[in-house]
Amino acid sequence: MYRYFVEPLYVKSDKDVLAADFYHPETKQPPAVIIMAHGLAALRQFKLVEYAKAFAQAGYAVVLFDYRYWGGSTGRPRELVSIKHQLKDWQVMIEHIAARQSIDATRIVLWGTGLSGGYVLNLAAELPQIRAVMAQVPFVDGAETAKQYPLHALPKALKLSSQDYMGGKVGLAAKCLPVVDEHQFSVLNGTAHYQGYLSIVHPDYYWSGHIPARALWQVIRYRPISQVAAIRCPVLLIAAAEDALIPIHSTRECAQHISSEVHYHEWNMGHFDIYHAPYLHQAIQTQIAFLDQYIGVSS
Repeated sequence: MYRYFVEPLYVKSDKDVLAADFYHPETKQPPAVIIMAHGLAALRQFKLVEYAKAFAQAGYAVVLFDYRYWGGSTGRPRELVSIKHQLKDWQVMIEHIAARQSIDATRIVLWGTGLSGGYVLNLAAELPQIRAVMAQVPFVDGAETAKQYPLHALPKALKLSSQDYMGGKVGLAAKCLPVVDEHQFSVLNGTAHYQGYLSIVHPDYYWSGHIPARALWQVIRYRPISQVAAIRCPVLLIAAAEDALIPIHSTRECAQHISSEVHYHEWNMGHFDIYHAPYLHQAIQTQIAFLDQYIGVSS
């Protein structure tokens, strides 16, 4: 087990600044680095610190960041989910970290969960310098996920999403949807999602629980599965067999489409169970074993 220290990191992305925590293990040689960010509408403090600490103790550097508009990062409107901007934030962070001499830029690993699990698969298909990818309960096919929404509520929500998108173009105040809600339509719809999402929220950090509705159109049209055949690095996928948010058949199909070496694990759990014991510890152990096999710690 390695000792490590954490320092704040701020990286410019377009006109905004991304806030991150940079975990440095005390290794003799520059370590491989794992770049991490959360899924839909979540802050880096929402259960991801446990993963980052474990990776650093195993000898891997970690950069855990918030997207623009979120958490410690700048940008307005606050709590906006923009797939285009979030993918750009990933690219900016990768480029910044690759230029630092304190890490081994030839061993960059991407880690994602939920929506960011889709992002890292997307990015690995486009960026040949990525050495490995780890995606847990990944969002792989928005079209399939959209089928999980109640049909009677979806047209109204999409209308609101379209109105918010057009309003944003002319500077109008955002029309928002709850991320989760027990009683009304939400971006992650259903009681199970409400209880699961709130189980990862950290009470010490501001989170309104609402996002501009324009995100819904983007999310249901986002299909990382269409790009994964281009991935050439090793991939670890951890899926939830009882996932009520991401259809398990989509994740299985995604794994089959990847042409590089894939380690696929499917556990009898729900979408949010992976952030809690016992699956949290199982996920960390599985991910470190994958890292040790394909990346390794320099002696």
